[in-house]
Amino acid sequence: MCKLASTVAAVTLIAGASILTGCAIKPPPLPPEPPPAIVPQATLIGPEEQSKPDEWNLFPDPTTGEVGVYHEGNYVGSVTGNEPESEDPPLPHPTQADKNREQNQNATP
Repeated sequence: MCKLASTVAAVTLIAGASILTGCAIKPPPLPPEPPPAIVPQATLIGPEEQSKPDEWNLFPDPTTGEVGVYHEGNYVGSVTGNEPESEDPPLPHPTQADKNREQNQNATP
């Protein structure tokens, strides 16, 4: 019985010490909150000018290697890659394919 009493006393002391130690430890403080983000206020600007963009479209033809150039929806010509070096950037010009296409459109069926 003496052994049991000493074992119970030891367990009680250890449990009590654990409980007191657990209560004595303070949790680390929470990090401070970040400052609120500064949101820039939109400045009022007058109505923007609605200008039509200078629209250029390039359509490469993989079969001929020519690049068809269109400006505001109208065909201007092609860039074939063999333009003179003095043209930088190369200027679109009519090609033989353009002339053949024109002849086919004007032919009567």
